[in-house]
Amino acid sequence: MNQSQSPSGRFKIPKYDMRLGPDTGGAAAAIYRQYTELLYTLTFSPEAAAGFRFHSVTYQLPRAAIASVESVAQTLNRGPTEIARGGNQLLIWLQLSGESDANYAGRECKLRPGDVVVLDYAREIFVRAPDFASIYVMMERNMVPPVFHAPLTHGTLFAADSGPGRLLCRSIESLFQTMDALTLAEANVALDALITMASGMLEGEMARRTVSEVSGDPLLDKALAFIDRNLARLDLTPALLEKSLPLSRSSLYRLFEPLGGVRNAILERRLERAMKVLLTSTAARPPLFIIARDHGFASGKQYSRAFRARFGTTPHQFYDMVRSKDSAALAAQAERFGFEGLQKWIREQI
Repeated sequence: MNQSQSPSGRFKIPKYDMRLGPDTGGAAAAIYRQYTELLYTLTFSPEAAAGFRFHSVTYQLPRAAIASVESVAQTLNRGPTEIARGGNQLLIWLQLSGESDANYAGRECKLRPGDVVVLDYAREIFVRAPDFASIYVMMERNMVPPVFHAPLTHGTLFAADSGPGRLLCRSIESLFQTMDALTLAEANVALDALITMASGMLEGEMARRTVSEVSGDPLLDKALAFIDRNLARLDLTPALLEKSLPLSRSSLYRLFEPLGGVRNAILERRLERAMKVLLTSTAARPPLFIIARDHGFASGKQYSRAFRARFGTTPHQFYDMVRSKDSAALAAQAERFGFEGLQKWIREQI
């Protein structure tokens, strides 16, 4: 459907209404599978396949889309193979009905009605869903603030009974329900407002997660939180921190002196966050290029060199120890290189 002009002269937003099924012969499910498997590996139970149905309404903006979806029970998996096929958008997903079991790059959760979750197609996604309904906003990477790109953001869930969850849920529903009455310019402004609000919620959530890591110095904690939000940026340098806090260069260097300097603190946090990805990944082999990109390394080789210099082993060798649950070797690495996070993971997982 093409963009059209209303009687009042206002240009409507392109809208696409797709219905497939109810289907007992398999034709509708085959069409659904054809376009879904551009992003995921899709499986149905025999019962869901026999009664397949699907309905979506999509509003297409220049750099984003907002859509409602209803369908039958299904399992969706997006691992390294599917990621390599393409698609690197970001999503804000609102669950309207159905309780789904999900694993977002190692972060397990149950997605309930009213919950809102932020997802990154550049990272692993596994969802086992019953019959469900949802609304989602899909955005290009270059239209959102840096906090959306942070590795810790993927899979961040705002529960339906939380203040941020309620506010995001109502805002997403209201935006979708109002799209027919908005011009393209008005919709873009409304979408920017939603993204700004979600960005603020994400920053608050990331600050809450790191409360156990506070240093006792509010300014240093603020600087470390800025680093965590911007780990993927190649230009995350002392100069950027100096500009963003703001601080003089001499004050910035004094602030980070207990941590071995600004550059050392940035590298340490990049490597520790990247190690956590290796600890929680379900892939047969770690996607080093994606891990490197998500944590601000210019290449997989640069990441591997830095990892080995810090932890005494390559990422592949370390991942093999994780997959085989070689607790003795992992404990030796943790003790030798003083990595408390790894020691805690060994105690909890092995």
